[in-house]
Amino acid sequence: MHKEEIQSVKLNRSSIQIKENEYVGYQNEVYKISSIIDFSEVVGIDIKTKRAKRLRISDIKPISNGKDIKLPIFNDIGEYTDSEFQEIQKKYLAIEPLLSDHITRKEIEEHAEKINIHYTTLYRWLRRYQSTGTLLGLLPKPSGRKKGETRLDFATEEIMQNIISTYYLSKQKPSIQAVIRKINIECKNRKIVAPGKNTIRNRIHKLSEYEVLKKQGNRSMARTKFEPVPGKFESDYPMQLIEIDHTPVDLILVDDEHREPIGRPWITVAIDIYSRMIVGYYLSLSAPSVTSVAMCITNVVLPKDKLLLELDIDSNWDVWGFPETIHVDNGADFRAEAIKDAGLAHGINIEFRPVGRSNFGGHIERVIGTLMNAVHEIPGTTFSNIQKRQEYDSNKHSSMTFSEFEKWLVTFITKIYHKRKHTGINLSPEQLWEDGVFGEDAPVGLMPKPTDPLSVTIDFLPIFKRTIQKNGVNIDGINYYDHLLRSKINILDDDGKKKRFIFKRDPRNIKFLWFYDNETMEYYKIPAADQSMPDMTLWELESIKTHLRESGSRQINNIEILEAHEELNRQIEDASKKSKKARRAKQRLKNKDKEMVQQTLPKEILPKVQDDDFWDEDVSDIAEDW
Repeated sequence: MHKEEIQSVKLNRSSIQIKENEYVGYQNEVYKISSIIDFSEVVGIDIKTKRAKRLRISDIKPISNGKDIKLPIFNDIGEYTDSEFQEIQKKYLAIEPLLSDHITRKEIEEHAEKINIHYTTLYRWLRRYQSTGTLLGLLPKPSGRKKGETRLDFATEEIMQNIISTYYLSKQKPSIQAVIRKINIECKNRKIVAPGKNTIRNRIHKLSEYEVLKKQGNRSMARTKFEPVPGKFESDYPMQLIEIDHTPVDLILVDDEHREPIGRPWITVAIDIYSRMIVGYYLSLSAPSVTSVAMCITNVVLPKDKLLLELDIDSNWDVWGFPETIHVDNGADFRAEAIKDAGLAHGINIEFRPVGRSNFGGHIERVIGTLMNAVHEIPGTTFSNIQKRQEYDSNKHSSMTFSEFEKWLVTFITKIYHKRKHTGINLSPEQLWEDGVFGEDAPVGLMPKPTDPLSVTIDFLPIFKRTIQKNGVNIDGINYYDHLLRSKINILDDDGKKKRFIFKRDPRNIKFLWFYDNETMEYYKIPAADQSMPDMTLWELESIKTHLRESGSRQINNIEILEAHEELNRQIEDASKKSKKARRAKQRLKNKDKEMVQQTLPKEILPKVQDDDFWDEDVSDIAEDW
């Protein structure tokens, strides 16, 4: 009964094909798309009345194909094993050349003979992929854990990844058997169940040849074989290749309530190499991480209409869909594997490249440079270096809040950067993007649109595995609870230990979690146990925890966090009051001096002295009081 009272989500990874002759739902009727007008509308033929109608793409819905294929496509990414992901990749590579609109049976049979797979098997894989709209449809068997087969917990995963990255990927070039022995010894010393031999082998085999060659001392061979020449790395159509990188923004922001400086934000930017369009971003006050990458990818994939509406920006940003490949600079964190798996579920190949090497032709660096040059015009900029900043006081001049800067940023992207001629392509990014989608030789057309934006978001959210206690679950000192969790308290895993369940959390609002129930294959929204907890970002939580540690607190719990949150607000308020009081006192003193000067000046001089000229230096101080 209580399950109906809280928000639940069954993941839907399908997408809507916006192409001619595709059937779609619109206002409870079924239409066949006859032509595409632009990024906003198509012409559809009502299958009952045969009348044509303009359909808004934002309101188009998918319809059932009637095949009702029962496949394990609703599982959380964390429920799949390494071997299952390898099976998905193998099948996808087999059907990839057949993913066109007008493939014939003869072509399927010829390809099947070429790759030595029976054509009926190949056709079955192709049908499952097309009917579900996700690579997870390529698993015909019931998925999830088999008896005795488990996904690794956090500690085991950490040990395995650490030994692989520091021991196997070294100039020692140890054998895989030596790596297995070392992992087993470390797990035994820490009293943790060791991963299976095949799990370790599979994880090593997933490493790129580039990474293995480079880390094992064959750097020149790796560079020659795999690294593109700077300036030569290009793509042939939109969404074929996306690059993602991070940078601190050259700007000091202020808080929403008291307009006091709070520091520089970080921005994660994604660009389309073909058109130079900025296809996604993530703005945060926390340093970049795999979470930043995940949130940026979510922004890339989803339509931007809702975002523009929330920011109150009258513009267009006609970008959505699933890229073929995404390159990310820096992926040392082992949790990057979870992002790769989420990408694979949506048909995206995500590659984390080595730290500190500009291997993509400098496109992303130039785009970031363009953004920062524009930022340098905002009061409170830190400029790009000390020489340019000189004596400029960034904190004193800071004026924009986080939300105000985000609106400025998206306005600049959509109204200036996208529409301005780009010297590298001799067109504006928006023009080339449109040509790549609608041009005569355009190979892709409109991108498939995600059916359910929330499912995409949940797939890429950071994952936590926790046991459930009587008071719920605790993450980062915050307790989360709902009666739904009570039935999961005493459940054991296959090893007889208390079962760890999957939770996900949005860093933009940690007031709630998403709990994955592997029995119903649904996610449930679990609120913070303390209902008085305000909406809070992960950055705010990190700031509070830092404050508590500096205050000498050893254990950080939910009550301390809430109390610290209130205390920090009081400190900001007090500081703001003191600052205002000091400025007012200073202004009163200046006003008094002014009166004294006026009283001592000869009367014949007074008319010649204009207030605006005489006290011009005080204008900024007066303005600050208002």
